[in-house]
Amino acid sequence: MDKNKKFIWEMFQNTGSIDGSLSENIAKSWIHSREAGVNPNKICLEKNMVRDGQLKNSLHKNKKIIQIVKPVMKELCEQFEEYKLTVTLLDTDLCVLVVQKSHDELLCNTLKISNRPGFCYSEEKIGTTAISMCAKTGKVETISGYEHYCREYHDVFCVAVPIYDENNNICSILGGTGILKNKVSNLDTILAISSKMITNNIKMQNVERELDTKSNLYGIIFDTISDGMLTVNMEGIITSVNPAGMQILGIDKSCIGKHITESVDFEPTILEVIKNRKGYIDREFRLEGKNGMIHFVKTAIPMKDERGNMIGCLDVFRSITQVKSMVNKLTGAQAKYTISNIIGKCNSIQNTKKMIKIAGRNDSTVLIQGESGTGKEIIAQAIHNHGIRKNGPFIAINCSAIPRDLIESELFGYEKGSFTGALKGGRPGKFEMAHGGTLFFDEIGDMPLDMQSKLLRVLQQKSLVRIGGFKEMAIDVRIIAATNKNLDEMIKEKSFREDLYYRINVINIVSPPLREREGDIDLLIDYMLRRHNLINGTHKVISDKAREILDKWEWPGNVRELENAVEYAYCMAEDKEILPEHLPNRIFNAMTKGQNNKSFNMPLYNNGVITIKQAEIIAIKHALNHVNGNMTKASKMLGIGRTTLYEKIHKIGLIEYSNE
Repeated sequence: MDKNKKFIWEMFQNTGSIDGSLSENIAKSWIHSREAGVNPNKICLEKNMVRDGQLKNSLHKNKKIIQIVKPVMKELCEQFEEYKLTVTLLDTDLCVLVVQKSHDELLCNTLKISNRPGFCYSEEKIGTTAISMCAKTGKVETISGYEHYCREYHDVFCVAVPIYDENNNICSILGGTGILKNKVSNLDTILAISSKMITNNIKMQNVERELDTKSNLYGIIFDTISDGMLTVNMEGIITSVNPAGMQILGIDKSCIGKHITESVDFEPTILEVIKNRKGYIDREFRLEGKNGMIHFVKTAIPMKDERGNMIGCLDVFRSITQVKSMVNKLTGAQAKYTISNIIGKCNSIQNTKKMIKIAGRNDSTVLIQGESGTGKEIIAQAIHNHGIRKNGPFIAINCSAIPRDLIESELFGYEKGSFTGALKGGRPGKFEMAHGGTLFFDEIGDMPLDMQSKLLRVLQQKSLVRIGGFKEMAIDVRIIAATNKNLDEMIKEKSFREDLYYRINVINIVSPPLREREGDIDLLIDYMLRRHNLINGTHKVISDKAREILDKWEWPGNVRELENAVEYAYCMAEDKEILPEHLPNRIFNAMTKGQNNKSFNMPLYNNGVITIKQAEIIAIKHALNHVNGNMTKASKMLGIGRTTLYEKIHKIGLIEYSNE
């Protein structure tokens, strides 16, 4: 789910406020849906079904259109069978006339309810959909997930295209719907082509219907679509190609009328489709062309006449760069946080913000060090958004969360057949997906030693080879790493490579622990509480006593723990004011029991026991205070080396002693 769009939808439903990032057309549709009284939480089947007599009349009125469109709908479902696609034909009143389904038993309840003859998709009944938007704009429309007005469509995507009659008036709507997780990347392109073909059939019902006649009429759509398109007949002769296709393949219009092998210097995959009469969807190809390697994703659709005989093939392709950009947007692989999202005014946070700006202006590798929960990924995203790569992808990989035997394939990708369970067409790795952007290695201290050496080689050579492959690919990626471990100690223990450490630690940024951020806790509490109030339309406030307890807590879990505590207290407070008893039990009880232990100034756990980390902080503070900050005497008193004491002071953020 896109968390940002979910927040925008919930904010509108709760407050009626429209986020500025929402498109103008969708915003207007949401407002109109609300004014029409559409229930955003429940679709009522009975209220949205037209009368039997009305459906019967519409079926009779659109009989000719249905005869033309039905074979196209069937072909679309067959070609997109693995994506569980449902195709619908609707009249101008947005009443469903015909439904074609790939897998009826696998459809979600929402699609089973709404994709049936007689169901009405008008905006006044079920709110914003691609179908209702298409009827308004007369253009191809795509609505996904939380862009829908009704909650029941939030797991669904929908693409709709208009079909025109001989007078260039919209006579029906063709829609394709499916589960959001199975979303087809180029369905809008395929449906647009289908719409043109259907419209042409309507206009030319009594005229020649061969492919070459239709292909000549596709010029307008060919010239405006960003995907590359090329058609060939059964002899492999090119019958049409659009400008995007010519640019990707490095050819010109003179290729039309020639065999495809005369225009490209690699074995055309489309000839295999002509031979075996089977198309494919979103298959990756990397072929050596005139201008180097051509890397793209292709869809091949066999074209048939009205009798079902194959008469040629449509080849739709786009550059891998376009595909990766689209995938990154759909999967949320973009940095959403900036410096403005880092809340705090203390000296350590101001210094962190300064370092973020410095790192953003450069393209060097960055190492972010700090305890868990201090917001290291937010810092990484802010660096990305402050630099020249801000329009590129931001890919994050947690080195501690990926199984050891999968981390190499996750990073470098693999070719088809590389190992048992590999995807048919292979899979790009995180480095490829991050090309032109930033790759963030979270918890890099947990990366296995053997992978550290492979990562170092890729960083040095700026190229990689997929698992099971042999072609070397250049990569352009900015590296940011983060860890909560002491890499210096790990190097001494031979559990982290020293050469990799120096490779990633060009710019070093420390993410300070919350207990050392004087004055920032109140700012963070207010910020978090405002956010919960905005989302839920409430006006809760925190009492002085509750705030005092939160101020005194040492926050071993840092900002993440504070966020959890504020959300818990918000939920527990049934009235407007958040009181001490609404705080998490571990904090409320520990602070109450800790009144007799004020000299430690630390929260207690489990019957008065403190953590080892807290005991170490207490010991260091007391030793330094006892010897008036003398590092040599303090290290002897603690039984550790002077260098080790410096490292520990730096790690826990004792600024007053770190610059002795």
